[in-house]
Amino acid sequence: MVSSCSFNDKKYSQEIIGTWDVFMSTLNEKPNGLMKDAYFIFSDDKSVTSNVFEGNQKQSFSVENGVLQIDADFPFEMNIVRLESDTLYLKGKMSYYQMEYYLVKRK
Repeated sequence: MVSSCSFNDKKYSQEIIGTWDVFMSTLNEKPNGLMKDAYFIFSDDKSVTSNVFEGNQKQSFSVENGVLQIDADFPFEMNIVRLESDTLYLKGKMSYYQMEYYLVKRK
């Protein structure tokens, strides 16, 4: 079975809707507490709010080619490695750091 990136992008764009709590993050492959108590709220209107954004301001987001892009003050482009009903794993480079975020969906 062959699937296209655009199919996954549509699926990811729908499945990401909701509130996600970061339960672990790594910086250059080492656990860190930088994202302790962080959360992201993705909405149907393609906006996201998070306590990691200055002033908790609403930002726009998109999913393209399996990459979550958030139009924030700092470049936020993370590969969606895994997205299931209650699990989100993001990995990518921010600035010159290799970052990983492990998130769980609130019920």
